[in-house]
Amino acid sequence: MTAQARITGIAIALVLLAWPATGIADPGGRGQGKPSDGARTLGDPLLPQIGNGGYQVDHYRIYLDYDPVANKFNSAKTTIDATAGKKKLRQFTLDFQELDVKRVTVDGRAADFEQVDATPQLSANPDVTQPMKLVVNPHPSSRPKAGREFTVKVKYSGTPQPITDTDTSIEGWIPACYPLDPPRTCDGAFVVNEPIGAQSWFPSNNYPSDKATFDTLIRVPQGKTALGVGENVGNEDNGDGTVTWHWREDDPTATYLTTATVGDFNYTAGSMTETSTGRSLPVYNAVDSSATPAQVAAIQTSLDQAPGQVNYLSDLYGPYPFDSTGAVADRATGVGYALEVQGKPHYSGSFTFGNPSINIGTQLHELAHQWFGNSVTLATWADIWFNEGWANWSEWYWDFQTQGGDDPALIFDDLYANTPAEDWEIAPAILGGDPANLFAFFPTYQRGAMTVEGYRQIVGDQRFFAFASGLLDEFEHGNISTERFIAEAKQASGLNGAKLALLDDYFQQWLYGETKPTILPDDFS
Repeated sequence: MTAQARITGIAIALVLLAWPATGIADPGGRGQGKPSDGARTLGDPLLPQIGNGGYQVDHYRIYLDYDPVANKFNSAKTTIDATAGKKKLRQFTLDFQELDVKRVTVDGRAADFEQVDATPQLSANPDVTQPMKLVVNPHPSSRPKAGREFTVKVKYSGTPQPITDTDTSIEGWIPACYPLDPPRTCDGAFVVNEPIGAQSWFPSNNYPSDKATFDTLIRVPQGKTALGVGENVGNEDNGDGTVTWHWREDDPTATYLTTATVGDFNYTAGSMTETSTGRSLPVYNAVDSSATPAQVAAIQTSLDQAPGQVNYLSDLYGPYPFDSTGAVADRATGVGYALEVQGKPHYSGSFTFGNPSINIGTQLHELAHQWFGNSVTLATWADIWFNEGWANWSEWYWDFQTQGGDDPALIFDDLYANTPAEDWEIAPAILGGDPANLFAFFPTYQRGAMTVEGYRQIVGDQRFFAFASGLLDEFEHGNISTERFIAEAKQASGLNGAKLALLDDYFQQWLYGETKPTILPDDFS
């Protein structure tokens, strides 16, 4: 996610370590004994309201019959294939907001269910959305057995609502409308989910460590474009003036990186060649059909450079981690940020007017997330500096190498010298314990990128890029915590003795310290 709108207070935007090291409850519900209730949290340090224990999800199949004019689901069904942990489940929960749930089944048997607020309360601000849970009580004969696969089907309908985060930004199922104030023109929905927006439109284990594969089927009126995560595997004409778009993602995917965006788009399905591997990648681009000729021309200029940027990053870090790429440039007021939706970064346009656009530097940032963030994903939301620090640093380095921008070392020196003392008080890996700081620009984006750049200067380019590609190899399609990142960086550094201890102190100061760090790359000379 880019930070431009977040700077103004508006929303912008690795296999997981052994559970004890991350402090997160085991989603598989490890442990022996009698049937139990799956935990209603995975213990995130910033968002303890989300995540559910007792099982892990393998696959989601989401079907939405969507009316863009009314912005409602005429009907919807999410089928979840999951595996129970080491205890038989008497009860379990899903993260899901208050749509009208009609029926829940577990392995074909009807289950009792209840929709309740998650705990604790997320915010005292009444404008902030309180996360909710769908509590499922399977029939005794269909209680998921320890270690066994089971299938949950949730049928629902209603009008999905955007989620308002603690920083008052919006996410999830956002009506794609303009201008900001009525009367407005709306053509569908702009669907972006970081950090918890997925539960506004489908029930899930809405936590980044529980990655799964996805089939997304969206039934819309003829002429509308419907976009899901992964590759398009066919569109079915239903013979009644509607078409069902079917997308499939077979790589493990965090729920926050999915989408179901619908609207009036100029949609193209092309291809590009990844030069480092020779692979042909499908390219799915969707540009809001209301864009002016000048806006279309500017967007196309950026899109034309995307294959080159993918190849630049592939040369830098290793092969592109997914099977397709693309972009969505939509007109959606009240958003004002871009998000690294897996394979299809989403760009919402300006906050007030939604004028669709794609900044070339922002495009590089979102594409860099496909490696750092989407393939190798944060373990907890307190690790978000990892996603944004690497993407921000990648943007610095690309700008320096290809656009005549400043050397990242000069950016590091300038930020260190000129950032006010109070801006250092929020530690990137702690964020003051406040989810409102998730997208705080300096600690998450700038200080995160400075930590990465400082490490590059300490170990040199050869070891640095070997470390980066090693992370992507080791943690591909998984998760990484801050603690594991530090351990891997120390091991790859080539340092020993006092300098290795100093490197540990460097990371402690730069990622956990709540004052301006005193250890700098020059200290390792």
